[in-house]
Amino acid sequence: MLRAVTSRLVSVSNPREVWLITVAHAVNEFYSVALPPILPLLVNDFAITYGEAGALLTVFFATYSIFQLPAGVLADRIGQRWLLAGGMVVLAAGILVAASAQGYWTLVLAEVIAGIGGSTYHPSGMSIISDLESGATEGKAMGIHGLGGVVGTALAPALVGGLAALFDWRVALTVSAGVGVVYAVVFLAVYRPESRSDSNASIEPDGGTDERAASRTTKESGGRLASLIAVPLEPWVAVLFLANLAIATELGAVRTFATSFLVEQAGTTAGVANAIFFVLLVGAGISSLAAGSLADSMDRRALGFGALAASAVALGMTAIVPLVPIALFAWFFLLGVAMWAALPAMNAITSQYSERGFSGSLFGVMLTAGSLGGALGPLLFGVAAERFGLGAAFPLVALISAGGAVAFLGMYRI
Repeated sequence: MLRAVTSRLVSVSNPREVWLITVAHAVNEFYSVALPPILPLLVNDFAITYGEAGALLTVFFATYSIFQLPAGVLADRIGQRWLLAGGMVVLAAGILVAASAQGYWTLVLAEVIAGIGGSTYHPSGMSIISDLESGATEGKAMGIHGLGGVVGTALAPALVGGLAALFDWRVALTVSAGVGVVYAVVFLAVYRPESRSDSNASIEPDGGTDERAASRTTKESGGRLASLIAVPLEPWVAVLFLANLAIATELGAVRTFATSFLVEQAGTTAGVANAIFFVLLVGAGISSLAAGSLADSMDRRALGFGALAASAVALGMTAIVPLVPIALFAWFFLLGVAMWAALPAMNAITSQYSERGFSGSLFGVMLTAGSLGGALGPLLFGVAAERFGLGAAFPLVALISAGGAVAFLGMYRI
């Protein structure tokens, strides 16, 4: 029974390619959170403040955000496969520069290099999945892809932190850089592009054929930023952008401050807080697979709306959850399930609106929203926590989830 359910959740048209992209996603997300486990060591070795240490992550995500749109355009010009592998090597090079840094500004430069390299992954990797999978399987494929990101995020603290404890942080980053280079070579050797299985048929979010989506790609060039990107300047692009922004903002806020809330507000030890955070990611991984399967069998707009509405309720109620370990373990698992369920629906909707001619550019635009949200979420949560307290910040983030739910409702009008 369990095998049958699992098979249904991960059954896609191009499993080898989807899993290769998913592992690349895990590597990319692993690198994006490689520094946080060793920030105290950097503070000590370079005699910098925690503010300066935190600014390194701001530099990384700001660079990541700025270069994602150009990376999407480049994916449509030179090909996603080479861009993905090349970007992974550049990202690894940035980590290697950080490993050899002798001063703070070298670390800043390393984060710029890493941000440029990392920016190539999502526009190329997700557009590959979009081009390969049909309307009947792209939700599952996006769910599998999301699982890779969760796994990479979960592994970084254990592996980087573990190696740093056993040896030192320079060894930890050097080994991490080697993993990226090796996988880039493996990816180029094993990945073989194939044709999309649905003859480029577009579908509605509820599973029906969408003639309007096809017509969007044939409109005159006057409605496009032809000199920059091939994405049509139409209302559906703005609605998708806002929904992506809301999802990324709430995820960025909670992922950054969950452990701080557990330690400072709930009074748990750092070990218990990290264990609860891991359970949050377990819920996220399960949700990613399950919601991906649902995205292929129900109205995706309804799924996204329901997930974000549930997130809004869960985030709001976090302020009143009993601050005892057993309740927190259960609650944060449910929070992970609710918050990550919207991602496969969002990515599947983006995929169905994309076409081969601008799939890289479209994902570049949407993932720029994701990067902006990832940078905005921690800032908003931090300001709210400073002003009102860590517990009160969760209901405020719930308002962002509610705004994202409204954006999904807006999709019914486009």
